[in-house]
Amino acid sequence: MPDDAPGFHEMPLFDMPAAPAPVREDVLRHRLRTRFLRAGREAVDDRDLLELLLSGRQAADDAGELARILLDRFGAASRALAARPDRLRAVPGLSENAIAALKAAEALGIRMARAEVPETVRPSLASYDKVIAYCRSLAGHQEVEEFRILYVDRKNRLIADDCLQKGSVCHTPVYPREICIRALELQASAIVAVHNHPSGCPEPSRADIDMTKRIKDALRTVEVTLLDHLIVTPPGSVSFQARGLL
Repeated sequence: MPDDAPGFHEMPLFDMPAAPAPVREDVLRHRLRTRFLRAGREAVDDRDLLELLLSGRQAADDAGELARILLDRFGAASRALAARPDRLRAVPGLSENAIAALKAAEALGIRMARAEVPETVRPSLASYDKVIAYCRSLAGHQEVEEFRILYVDRKNRLIADDCLQKGSVCHTPVYPREICIRALELQASAIVAVHNHPSGCPEPSRADIDMTKRIKDALRTVEVTLLDHLIVTPPGSVSFQARGLL
């Protein structure tokens, strides 16, 4: 062996090239998917869930970064799911397939909440908290105020839920006449009014209280009862019925 040749002990033992980034990403995502399926939703956070939703709909090394961007932009996974498609399209690199997956996840969540709504919708029932949870899933995560009406029949069974108006981050115009017309069309006997506060604070304002009184008075003229008015946010809700504001 020439003098200048490296000895055996001098040869690198593990001079292996690092795995390409996509391979590393696939390994990490496999671990995340396995952890989620074995341990359930409590084992992952919002970013993990978004990454799982985006996986397979984005390039392998994009899903994690896009999950981070969505959280930075919208503040929570629930708000990302509730965002309008045009707002999601403003996120650089987010594909139409990924946007469809996010909106499908939102729709499934709402349908699951709707399936839990009791057959009879009445504030005095112990199961009324499921009605509130459903209302929060409908409007609680929206970026602007949204006013919805749940219409019920003579046995207080849910007939329909409509989005009556959408407004700004702090105001939604509401017209009691439209509520009365729709209630008569559906032959509803009572309604539950719902709107969200994007600020996150569910406390009713003076304008909320005055609007509720106008709605109640208008409904009385067509013999329809206002069962409740709910203000919902992601972390909580306020019932006008429970507060004695009806």
